[in-house]
Amino acid sequence: MVEKRRSATVALVGLPNSGKSTLLNTLVGEKLAAVSQMPQTTRGRITGIVNRGEAQLAFLDTPGVHLARHALNQRMLHYVDMALDEADLLLWVVDASGFLGPGERELAKRLQGARQPVYLVLNKLDLVSKGTLLEKIAEYKDLLEFREIVPVGAKLAQNLDPLWAILERDALDHEWSYGDETFTDQTERTMATEFIREKILRKTREEVPHGVAVAIQAWVEAGEADYPEDAPEGGTYIEAQILVERAGHRKILLGSGGEMIKDIRQSAQRELKKLLQRPVRLALHIKVAEGWRDRPDQLDKLNL
Repeated sequence: MVEKRRSATVALVGLPNSGKSTLLNTLVGEKLAAVSQMPQTTRGRITGIVNRGEAQLAFLDTPGVHLARHALNQRMLHYVDMALDEADLLLWVVDASGFLGPGERELAKRLQGARQPVYLVLNKLDLVSKGTLLEKIAEYKDLLEFREIVPVGAKLAQNLDPLWAILERDALDHEWSYGDETFTDQTERTMATEFIREKILRKTREEVPHGVAVAIQAWVEAGEADYPEDAPEGGTYIEAQILVERAGHRKILLGSGGEMIKDIRQSAQRELKKLLQRPVRLALHIKVAEGWRDRPDQLDKLNL
């Protein structure tokens, strides 16, 4: 007897730095989302698809829920609303090593009215003791009625089997939305921009805040007319523009003697080589665009 296929769209929601993107990457087994210690690293919605037996699970990584101070932040929160509306199951990802504050309480109120079942995923299991974990579970149980509570360590892939079992059990009885070989809805270009931005955040940390964006200006494959003669054989030439809001940020990104931008370029180039599975030549240019986070035309061009 052939089992009926089942599927579910699963939204990962939570505050910034709860580890949603790390969890997505670990569950899918591929790096799809940029990860850094900076909050609000994720700006749009990223889908990762996993097929397990007869169940297909489409995970939606969303920006961290935060106070919207710019037009960009408002658009980021719109992606969260879209995911909450579209999803069949909601995973509230919480940093188990943090504390329960006003942001968590506000999100709990928001999720109380959800039509879907909500699952509490206490992440960063490796950073807390068993006693602290039990205290955390007791605290959150008072906020919301959860279908299940699952502690995990996304970074080290800890205790994922119980989560998988729950999601497979609760997937809905309907056909798959994606092909057997599909693991994301992201294009190579979109992933490239995010990985370049990730390197910027990792290298500059607090020095260059979130007023930075990346746009692909040129993408040329070997054999095409504009492919540079000195680019690697059988590779891809990528030219990207880095937008910053202030001239001071451009200076920081360049670094002394251009060392910082060189380091970012080399690090991003290595990441893109892994992504594309072929040689990559990456060129980076920095442009100052004051107030771009509040300009709808700029956000549209950046697909944000």
